[in-house]
Amino acid sequence: MNSEITTGADYASRRRRSSRRRRKRGLPLIRLFLLLVLLCAALAYREFGSLLSNRYVPNTRGSALLQSTAQASALKSFAADLAVPEADSGTELLGDIRAEGVLLIDGTNEKALLSRNAYTRMNPASTTKIMTCLLALEDSDIHMDDVWTAGPEIVVSEPGASMGGFQQGDKLTAEQVLYCLMVRSGADAANMIAKQVAGSEEAFVEKMNARAKELGATGTHFTNSHGLTDPDHYTTPYDLYLILHEAMKYPEFQKLASQKLYTADYVDAAGQPVQKKWFNTNYYLVGKAKLPEGFSVVAAKTGTTLAAGACLAQLTASESGKQYYSVVLKSPNHDVLYQDTSLLLQKSAQVH
Repeated sequence: MNSEITTGADYASRRRRSSRRRRKRGLPLIRLFLLLVLLCAALAYREFGSLLSNRYVPNTRGSALLQSTAQASALKSFAADLAVPEADSGTELLGDIRAEGVLLIDGTNEKALLSRNAYTRMNPASTTKIMTCLLALEDSDIHMDDVWTAGPEIVVSEPGASMGGFQQGDKLTAEQVLYCLMVRSGADAANMIAKQVAGSEEAFVEKMNARAKELGATGTHFTNSHGLTDPDHYTTPYDLYLILHEAMKYPEFQKLASQKLYTADYVDAAGQPVQKKWFNTNYYLVGKAKLPEGFSVVAAKTGTTLAAGACLAQLTASESGKQYYSVVLKSPNHDVLYQDTSLLLQKSAQVH
């Protein structure tokens, strides 16, 4: 019998043995390849995660946000065009300012000028409503002429809360509710917006926190839409700048946040006419405090609670056309708040 001829069984047996040998030889290569893939993935994840978590490092290089061209490209969506201050800068110029949280930024050149506790978590009070307004303006399903009916959500239990005075069954336009939010600082208006945008306060708060993260406001956590006191509801002076900076991209926000007086005409549950006049809670806009010569308010939001003190996040323009973001948190009272803010703006000339 020709030794070169094998039976089907012998051939199959030899193929199996050969196949096993090839598999055994191939296994180390496959394992090595998989190990390299996992190693590359781990390195990429660590690098990208580090980039996101350290997009600014206030304690070591707060004035140097971007460390390379590659990082600048990755950060462009939310931070590449923003100022990043040191936690404390210009301390010698802030001695006569009594607020605990202070930030002054040249908004024209996006340059940090002065700061105190820029990254310290503080209660934001009604400056929270900047984010509430931003989410409403960003929602493509919300239109200014939409008619909303006030429901049980307008009930706010905290004593002394600023309210628009809505009653259940009142029918108002979205625009009227937004003006109440930003001019009167109505907590009832904030709750109406939360319901209309997200269906519930809880769902809206999730949106607020998600949006804060997108903006790089990593020192911020919201528990409600209005800013009333909660130990888990906080922000930082720098984060408020980030949120206000984003809101200023909407022309509607500037109108809402700079109106001295707004008159709302709507109907109640019985169809009877109701008129409300809301004066702005910002002393500069209503003449209770005076800005330094040559400055004017572009947009602003106040906030006041016992826990937060007196707060003001504001964009101001100078006669020369420059714009300044100022954030002042936890001033001891309203009078000191506006003294602090005016002093801060006056010092802008000393730090350019």
